[in-house]
Amino acid sequence: MKPNHLLLGTLALATTALITACGGSDAATETTISGSAVKGPVNGATVTAKKADGTACGTATTTNGLYTLKTTCTGDLIIEVSGGTYTDEATGASTDLNSPLKVMIAANGGSVTGVVTPLTTMAFSTAFSGSATPTKAAFDTQSAKIATQFGLTGVNLATTEPTVTGTTNDYGKALKAVSQYLKDNPTQTLATITNATFTNDLTAFGTAYNAAFKNINGTTVTMNFDGTAFNIGGTGAGGGSGTCGVTMTGTVTAQGYTVPLNVSYCVKGLQGACDSGNSSLRQAVAGQNGATGAANLQYSYSATCPAGAITFNIAS
Repeated sequence: MKPNHLLLGTLALATTALITACGGSDAATETTISGSAVKGPVNGATVTAKKADGTACGTATTTNGLYTLKTTCTGDLIIEVSGGTYTDEATGASTDLNSPLKVMIAANGGSVTGVVTPLTTMAFSTAFSGSATPTKAAFDTQSAKIATQFGLTGVNLATTEPTVTGTTNDYGKALKAVSQYLKDNPTQTLATITNATFTNDLTAFGTAYNAAFKNINGTTVTMNFDGTAFNIGGTGAGGGSGTCGVTMTGTVTAQGYTVPLNVSYCVKGLQGACDSGNSSLRQAVAGQNGATGAANLQYSYSATCPAGAITFNIAS
């Protein structure tokens, strides 16, 4: 029997259509990623998209802080900005970007936004400070925590454009305050801030940041930073899997008044025992007090965390 060429041709076309519809090799998905790199706006920086395993997915260059990048990679991608220069909001000086900034996006075709700032980099660093594989879901969770710590509850740090000149928005004011904090505290660098692992107490950081915010923005804010969004490093107590509830009591004297101090912490990432014999644990918790004038401090320890305790993770 002779082959029916018309039938064979029809079958071939149908098969091709089916492969295309199912995402075959001829149906590459292209995603356009656009956004900005702000510390203030970073000009001439290299923007690199890559998978968590390091696979390169495209590059672009920022112009006045803006970039557009096309990629056929799909899934969760890291957007990293390196090099370039920016005008520092606090000093007015042209400054080299000497520490990479990062954000995460999901590439599944169409157009997505990836705004890269010191705060998105904090979110990335604290979410994946261990061996965890970077995912957008984990990044989004941590980004929301960082936003809340900086008084930006409900602001999507990865998609909201910060304005740091002219009529600034709240996101822009927070970034300007970071710049002022670095100016006021020359022992700190962009790298130490964006790594978001604090070796000193967070209360002291909050005090300095609040002062910087007022200095550069002209308005007073009170940000209360705690370990719910940051890692506490340099204590030697972290890197483990233990949890310990610690209640600290005593007194604190400020502006001529002495009042009781009663603070509870939920410490995670603990090495060693959850008791007074763990000197590194006590050091880590004492560092978090950060209240000038604190005295007569006493500690009680529990394998379970008190209700409403401030939770923080301690790194090794």
